[in-house]
Amino acid sequence: MHSSRHVRHLGMCLAAAVLAGGLAGCSADVVRPAHPAPRTQPSVTPSPSGPAPTARVRALLLPYDRYELTPGDLATVQAAEDVVMVSCMRAQGRSWTPLPAATDADPPNRTRYGVIEADVAARYGYHQPPSPPGVAARAAAEGARNARLTQADADAAFGKAGAAESVGGCWKAAHESLRKDVPGSRHDLLDELTTSSFDASLRNSGVRQALSRWSACMKKSGYSYASPLDAAADEKWQKADRPGRLETSVAVADVRCKEETRLVRQWSSVERDWQREFIRQRAGRFRALALAKDTWLRAARAALRNDPRGH
Repeated sequence: MHSSRHVRHLGMCLAAAVLAGGLAGCSADVVRPAHPAPRTQPSVTPSPSGPAPTARVRALLLPYDRYELTPGDLATVQAAEDVVMVSCMRAQGRSWTPLPAATDADPPNRTRYGVIEADVAARYGYHQPPSPPGVAARAAAEGARNARLTQADADAAFGKAGAAESVGGCWKAAHESLRKDVPGSRHDLLDELTTSSFDASLRNSGVRQALSRWSACMKKSGYSYASPLDAAADEKWQKADRPGRLETSVAVADVRCKEETRLVRQWSSVERDWQREFIRQRAGRFRALALAKDTWLRAARAALRNDPRGH
């Protein structure tokens, strides 16, 4: 899956979401694993890993990030659920090997404004880069573990395949155990915040002027696009499995023009101001969201500390 299929809000569902690995919706209230197909042979070819994010990308933060689980937070939760599942599976006479935690998940806004790293643009154009090494290692370990599961093991771990409830079993028990003290909160506010701030930023005069400068910069390189969203959505590569030379050339020019026009700095500044005001007007609700996130992560980290294998 590549970013041009999610043009209107590049990187908006965290990655939250979809571009950075795929979450179930924009809010991270539930991160459900897929029910594995037992005895499926794992790939013997090591998964490639993508470029490490730059320091500038890691520093690209928005007020929203305080209230939503970042990709790194999600990795912590998933590792904790895996650890908690051990005792549940053991109670049924089954073994369970927790997977290694992915400690190098992408920063939360790596793709929010499209491709912004020259190395990524040169290698992958507008396609989704491979996962970071730790994330790829966890996925490979999961594939190997799934291949060893019997059908009965898989059903105990994740509930019966095809059941009305998509995921159950020991995973559901672990998930609910970690969330038992998490207070209720309005996660729909996060979706509203993400969508509204992005839309509002595109109407901002400063952002519109920066987009015009970006477009003029691209034209000097021979590429005619009104915005980075249009460049990412170009039909010439939207359906391609791999980036071609033209796509990577456009993406490299895209990144260079963003830097020359300071587009991302202007765009993210406007979003920060909008988000702060949105949060200020709903302060009580966002305090509840922060408490819910902190409580969930506290439980997850406690579970990992209690894991005798260590993390």
